[in-house]
Amino acid sequence: MAIIPEGLRKRFRIGRPRHEPKRESLPWPNLNVLGQASPAGNRIVYKPTPKNLRYFSRTPIAHRAINAIKRPISMLAWDVVPIEDVAENSEIKRQCALVKECIKKPNADDNSMSFMEQIVEDYCVGAAAIEIGIGGDADRPVWLWPVDGLSIHLYPGWAGGRNEARYLQTIGYGSYSVGAGQGVPLTDDELIYIRPNPTTAMPFGYGPLEIAFASIARQLSTGEFAGKMAGNAQPSFMIDLGEVDANYLASFRSYWKNDVEGQGIVPITGTAIQPGTESGKTRGTTIERLYPEGDNALYLGYQEFLRTEIAAAFDISNMNLNIERDVNRNTAEVLEDRDWNHAIKPTANVLKHAFDERVIKRAFGFSQIEFKWEGLDREDELASAQIHKLYYDMNALTPNQIRDKLGEPIEASTWGDRTSADVEIAKVAARGSGLVFDPELPALVGQKPQPNADGTPSQQPPKPAGQGAPAIKPLPPKPKPAAKRNS
Repeated sequence: MAIIPEGLRKRFRIGRPRHEPKRESLPWPNLNVLGQASPAGNRIVYKPTPKNLRYFSRTPIAHRAINAIKRPISMLAWDVVPIEDVAENSEIKRQCALVKECIKKPNADDNSMSFMEQIVEDYCVGAAAIEIGIGGDADRPVWLWPVDGLSIHLYPGWAGGRNEARYLQTIGYGSYSVGAGQGVPLTDDELIYIRPNPTTAMPFGYGPLEIAFASIARQLSTGEFAGKMAGNAQPSFMIDLGEVDANYLASFRSYWKNDVEGQGIVPITGTAIQPGTESGKTRGTTIERLYPEGDNALYLGYQEFLRTEIAAAFDISNMNLNIERDVNRNTAEVLEDRDWNHAIKPTANVLKHAFDERVIKRAFGFSQIEFKWEGLDREDELASAQIHKLYYDMNALTPNQIRDKLGEPIEASTWGDRTSADVEIAKVAARGSGLVFDPELPALVGQKPQPNADGTPSQQPPKPAGQGAPAIKPLPPKPKPAAKRNS
């Protein structure tokens, strides 16, 4: 029997508290049949076409779209830290270290990076699922295993009971009915089910791949057609000989078949006329186009449109699917920031919430620490620099305050604590002086440069009082050359 550490015995209660109001509305109204009560008991619902979703996830365009979200998140650094306004102490440090060690090595097979990759990919395909195991020793009390989210069926009538099955994992993506099939029932404590784009219509979420399902199917069909067109190289035209003699038509066909034909059979047609029935308006030889040729025949423009639809379903830019036509450097930077804010950050925050609520708070029983991504909130350095400059020009921030926001060490000079107005006043005061003294030297503050013996401005600062070093004497003026004498 597994040993549950003492710190994990106080778990969040899953069932409905005694005085909690009862819900009157139906949670999933479109799952009910007219005249039937709300779904309950052993009736389950399942996600349709899981095999097709897995198949489509391995196609090049869909795989590239999934990797555009999965790879950046799996490579992000993360940490377990105290929540805001919680002072760090020895117990908080122990809790953070314990949770961090369990997530770093969630099970015997995975590390944190491979674990995140599997979870994010399943989330993009349709749904992510994590099994929670509690037991072992105090150094390793919680275990996490990635579960194929498409194999999970749901009991929509789950009433919140702690020992009541909320999920059912089926084998081989098979359907399940009472008394037939095989399945693994799982309670809410045993499984974390993360659904993308949740709605009130279905208990399942809709992943980006499901939204792009139809577009990917059309992409595959047009790609197959284009491959056959390019491989067979059938001619896209036929020759119309016009009104010619039947013997001439047969002779031309024989000539073309024996001497010209090689890569493909070109259709030849014409209007055979009988001798003596000429109308005097004979049609000449023409070329009739049967269908487009070249890039138009391969529907490359339509395939590019489908890739645009797939990119929209994943909330990423076309450039991320290798559609880089007319993309300059400025546009690329904007699109990269947009992909980060619209696709990567939301997915990473969903995972953070799952770790905080279901792993740290419920499984471990710790309420004062949280999971934190490092480097997720990327900063636009150019925009930040412009904002800091604006605040500095408004005398709202000093250089040292800006450096503190940037995480840089404080400048030791007193000018680091001066506002922009202070600097401008110092510039105006120093304007016209022969020598500007550093205010960091107290002995020189307020002293004016002394003129030389001949009245010219001195180029050397005066010696501070209290120091016995002799003053520096100016060089004597050069003698004027004697005037030349005319002989």
